[in-house]
Amino acid sequence: MAPEKNGMRGTCVALGNFDGIHLGHAHIISTCVAAAKEKGLLSLVWSFRRHPEHIMKGNFSTGNIISNSDKDEILRRMGVDLLFLEDFERVRHLSPEEFCEKILLGTLSAKALFCGFNFRFGKGGAGDARFLKKYMEERGVSVYVAPPVCVGGEPVSSTRIRALLTLGDMEGVKGLLGRNYSIRFPVLHGKRLGSRIGFPTLNQVFPEEYVTPKIGVYAVKVHVDGRAWRGVCNVGIRPTVEEDGCLLAETHICDFSGDLYGRLVTVEFLRYLREERKFEDLDELCRQIDRDRKEALALSEE
Repeated sequence: MAPEKNGMRGTCVALGNFDGIHLGHAHIISTCVAAAKEKGLLSLVWSFRRHPEHIMKGNFSTGNIISNSDKDEILRRMGVDLLFLEDFERVRHLSPEEFCEKILLGTLSAKALFCGFNFRFGKGGAGDARFLKKYMEERGVSVYVAPPVCVGGEPVSSTRIRALLTLGDMEGVKGLLGRNYSIRFPVLHGKRLGSRIGFPTLNQVFPEEYVTPKIGVYAVKVHVDGRAWRGVCNVGIRPTVEEDGCLLAETHICDFSGDLYGRLVTVEFLRYLREERKFEDLDELCRQIDRDRKEALALSEE
C-alpha cells in the first residue's frame, strides 16, 4: 500500500527482519513511532513475510522466534500504525539504488527511515546502513541508524536469543527480549492420556520454521480469555508413552478445566525445570508430574 494514496503525507519507516522484536528492535521501532507522532506521519514497520535465509538456504536453520501475527500484535501495542510484510522474492534482485527508489520512495512514501547498525539490503546484501543514510539523505529523507543495544557486554540479537532457547535459559531470553518467551499455536487433539491419569494437557506442535526450545520440562503461564493460569509444559517426544513420538509442547494447566481444542493458546515460558526422561510406568510419571506442578506453582508465587 502506498500511504500517500491512502490520504497520508508519508511514512516514518523502521526497516528490518525484527524476528522476536527484542530490546534492540524495540529501540529502533519506538524511535520511529515517536518521530512519526512528532512529524504527523504514519509509523510503518517494513519486514519480510518469511525470513530470507529460509528461502536462500532452502532450509529452516535460522528458526523463527515469533509468528507474523504475534509480531503484528506486539507492534500494535508499541503504537505502530502499519506492518508491511514484504515477499523476499519480489525485492531480492533489486540493487540498493532500486530498492531505495522503488520500495522506500515509491511504495512506502518514506520521509524518515530507521534501521539497525548492521542493516543490509539490496541484491546480495550490497547495501548497508551507511549507504542508505547517504543515498536517502541526498533525496531529503532523514535516516537514523541505531547503535547496538548491549546486554552482558554483547549486542542483543536474534541469534543470541535462539542460542539461549536451545539451552533452555529462559531468564537469559527474557533479558534480551524484555519479556518472557512464549508460543501461540493451535491446540491439537491428543490421545487424552493426560486426562485419564489425572493431569489433562493441551498439545501444540512447533511449525517447521520455528526454533525449538531445549527439550525438557518448564514452568509456564498459560493465557486463556484474558486470564493467566500457572502450569507445566513438557517440550519433547513423551518417551514414557510414545515409541516414536513427534516433538510437541504438552502443557498441563493447574486447576483449569475447559475445552481448548482448535484454539490459539499462548504459553509463556518462565523457567526450565528438568530434562525430559522415560519413566518405568505411569505411576512414576504421575508422581513426577505432581512434583513438577508443585514446583511451578511455588515459582509463580515468588
